[in-house]
Amino acid sequence: MNIIKHITTLVSAGRHPVSGEARHCHNDSIAMTLGLNMAESVSAEHHVLHAGNPDNKALSEYLALGAVQVDVIPISDDTDVVNSLAAQLSHVDLVLTGSRAESGEDSGLLPYLLAEKLGIPLVVNALAIKSNTNTIEVLQFLPKGKRRNVTVKLPAIIAVHPLAPVSLKFSYARQISGEIKSLPAPHSPTPSENWHKTQWQTQAVIRKPIKLKAPENKSGHERMMSAISSESKGGAVVNNGNSVEKAQVILGYLREHRLINF
Repeated sequence: MNIIKHITTLVSAGRHPVSGEARHCHNDSIAMTLGLNMAESVSAEHHVLHAGNPDNKALSEYLALGAVQVDVIPISDDTDVVNSLAAQLSHVDLVLTGSRAESGEDSGLLPYLLAEKLGIPLVVNALAIKSNTNTIEVLQFLPKGKRRNVTVKLPAIIAVHPLAPVSLKFSYARQISGEIKSLPAPHSPTPSENWHKTQWQTQAVIRKPIKLKAPENKSGHERMMSAISSESKGGAVVNNGNSVEKAQVILGYLREHRLINF
């Protein structure tokens, strides 16, 4: 018996690494394609959901990659994205998403916060998903080429790994025939809901000081021996003398190694 009736993939607006132009997020596109294939195999409904600007041109690329329709939750700067998404996903059996976005607040914490909000399990770094009688089986990516199968009860959130074996197929015909639908805007937060945001302060970034390091004039053999041994790196400890004499020693070291020009 198939227990998966509704599948939703969360997508974000990506950014091209060279030009900076808006485009689809590659990881989210992999998650969406995986969701489309799974929905077809288990005869489930599949929806694509985005929280942001409905006019973002990156959303049309998800239509070209197979989405029939992209539902958009319009949000403002003071809107809690987690609450807005949780309200739309309360009836969904399986939620798919990429591991992280490509621009903006791309910390990768959204799946964790959303799973905590909905009170459902989360599996990250998924490579493949298989539907069983009462559960789903997720093939999870592990470091050093290892893999493991994780059995999860639904509803659940699955964050797909960028190396999932899914091929993306772009079609301009699907892009112009698909639809981007704007959903009703969520309610505006009350002062008690966003009080913590008023506590943030912004300032210009502080440039980190550059650490001065004397260049090493060593042969290749000496550099190799210093890398594999724990011998002393040299230097001197000045214990005697007043502050002026100690400062002269430091000044002489900086001049010797050309760290200052005076």
